[in-house]
Amino acid sequence: MADTHDLDLGVRERPRADMAARIEAFDWSATPLGPRSAWSPRLTMAVEMITATDFPMALRWGPELVLIYNDAYAPMLGDRHPVVLGATFRDAPPTSAADSEGPEREILAGLNKGQLIEDLPLPTVHYVEGVTEGYFTIRLSPLPDPASPTGVGGVLIALTDTTRRVKTEQALRASEERYQLALEAASGVGTWDWDIVNDRVYCDARYAQFHSVPPEEAAQGVPFSMISAAVHPDDHARILASGRTALKTTGDFLEEYRLTHADGSIRWVQARGRVQRDASGWAIRHRGVMVDITERKRIEAALEATEADLRIAVDAAGLGRWDYDPVAGTRFWDRRCRSIYGLPEGEVDAPEDAFERLVHPDDLPDLTEAVLAAMDPAGAGSINHEYRILRGGDGAERWIETFGRAFFRDGRCVRFVGVISDVTERKAAEARHALREATMALALDAGNVGTWDFDPRTRTLLWSERGATMFGMEPGSNVSLDDFYAAMHPDDRETTRAALIAAMDPVARPAIDLEYRTIGRDDGQERWLSAKGKAFFDAEGHPTRVVGATVDITERKKAELHLRLLINELNHRVKNSLATIQALAAQTFHAARSLPQAQEAFTARIIALAEAHDILTRENWEGADLIEALGRLETLHGAPDRFVLDGPPVRLSPRMALSLSMALHELATNAVKYGSLSTPGGQVRIAWEVTPDTSGTGSRLRLTWTETGGPPVSPPTRRGFGSRLIERGLAAELSGEAHIDFEPQGVICRIEAALDG
Repeated sequence: MADTHDLDLGVRERPRADMAARIEAFDWSATPLGPRSAWSPRLTMAVEMITATDFPMALRWGPELVLIYNDAYAPMLGDRHPVVLGATFRDAPPTSAADSEGPEREILAGLNKGQLIEDLPLPTVHYVEGVTEGYFTIRLSPLPDPASPTGVGGVLIALTDTTRRVKTEQALRASEERYQLALEAASGVGTWDWDIVNDRVYCDARYAQFHSVPPEEAAQGVPFSMISAAVHPDDHARILASGRTALKTTGDFLEEYRLTHADGSIRWVQARGRVQRDASGWAIRHRGVMVDITERKRIEAALEATEADLRIAVDAAGLGRWDYDPVAGTRFWDRRCRSIYGLPEGEVDAPEDAFERLVHPDDLPDLTEAVLAAMDPAGAGSINHEYRILRGGDGAERWIETFGRAFFRDGRCVRFVGVISDVTERKAAEARHALREATMALALDAGNVGTWDFDPRTRTLLWSERGATMFGMEPGSNVSLDDFYAAMHPDDRETTRAALIAAMDPVARPAIDLEYRTIGRDDGQERWLSAKGKAFFDAEGHPTRVVGATVDITERKKAELHLRLLINELNHRVKNSLATIQALAAQTFHAARSLPQAQEAFTARIIALAEAHDILTRENWEGADLIEALGRLETLHGAPDRFVLDGPPVRLSPRMALSLSMALHELATNAVKYGSLSTPGGQVRIAWEVTPDTSGTGSRLRLTWTETGGPPVSPPTRRGFGSRLIERGLAAELSGEAHIDFEPQGVICRIEAALDG
């Protein structure tokens, strides 16, 4: 139990004045005293008297000895305050002789005119310093009340703090006892008398035993060398030198040294002696006493070790100590504190303005407010605050954390002490951590990643808002493991369950890495998710958490499906294209045409086929736009201003785009060589329209190729490959038909095909 009375605390510290308000607000009607309006004037006056004083006082009123007390008395009640206010003696019996039922009932009955209990030890609960042990003189006095049958309405309990007097008396007695013990020790631990002239040392039994000399021999006198032989080797030379000095001077001999006993044990002693000289000034005798100080040396060594440990701990923690005296207005900073603030090594006391000068201007107001709050007697009396400084010397910005406690006397802060530490690295780490958290949040948001956390012990499953959305649930929904499995696609449920169970195997501990489908609980939408996770285990190998992340890969799965379809379509198209090339080669390189002509025609047809493929590739082989295909036709045949296009936007299937492109290429090639594009004024008009299919389930494309302004046209004597490609190929490939008319004014080709291929 700490004792703070030496700091002038105890009940003399100003109490917190709240008992008057408590008594006023208390429901007295529930006590034997009844409502305050029914109290006798003597009781009312007694309550007003004790609440108006700062001395500890209490009342026990009425036959039931109901307790009423003031603020200064509250610390005597400890943790029973304020529960015992208004309690009867039976409900709140005393914890010490300060409140004794026997004398109080005698006083209440008029049999006792008062009682005095002197210097009673009592624990006291302080608002600032905790619990202390004090001494009090207790006075029990009757309180007259004519309304009482005995003329005594209650008992006044008044306490007087006698701690200072008792402590002083105890200290005086202790000092006297120590003095007597010292005298006894000086005469009883060991005494010696050295006859220097004859070299004989006479000593008592205790001194002889400490020096391993038989007591009977020591009583008859032994040589000094026999005595000095017990001095520890490490102290021997020093003690002899000190003894010689004492023989030459008038000063006393006072030394502490070690003695080695016969059993090998070592004791510390303190020896004090004085030299006696003859008329000529020669030293003739040396007398003194020896005291065993082994225990004191042990305590000093332990204390020194403790202080060393404390210094090491403070240094290891990088703490600097500070001490502020607000009364004198002085500050003290130790070496570490000055180093943290960047003050020169030579400074002993911190300059009065160093604190305000070095603290960052933006942090000084808050820090000043925290300091004032800590030094306020009505406050917590402590500070724990972080702030920045601009370090002296280099002006570097550093983060400082301070802990401190204020001490008060008479309602005033008399001392404010504490420690500081440089927490710049910790603050930087916190900033980096916050940045990582923010970056992770952005990454999760940008990557559309949901997180989850499963506790196997409680089967609690926590999802982030994005994770809940992936399962078709409203953010913040309560989700259990059963809900998780219920939202799983039936075909993927067991695989997912097995992966989760396997991850919690303490031996294998595999990571979770799988893809599965979910059926949204609230929206019914099917989604593909990719989940990765890992389990964590305690020291016994039991799984404690399984955490992970999910990504919605529905679009990727759709893309993969589309890619597979595209590859299949591409394989099919490659085969068709090879067949087309084979047919082109077979029809182009026939005997009726020269090789150079055949090569030129074949190359042009391959280029046209490649152009059609290029359009489809850019569109992921999902189809092609008719106007874009016609635009490539214009570019390929070098006459973009000689084609007139007229028709609505039309989307062609891959098959139709290839077939129609090849057919138009044959028409354009023929027009360049023989038709309207072979003369400067010739022109080609391509018009088209989309009409419903006769079945009413689809649409058909009707396209007309019309040449004008070219040389007169006469029907060919035979159908070439181009004509056959147009008229027969389109009909076979597109479930359509095509007709070429060789009108004298120019070729006209009419093509009709189903748009759905």
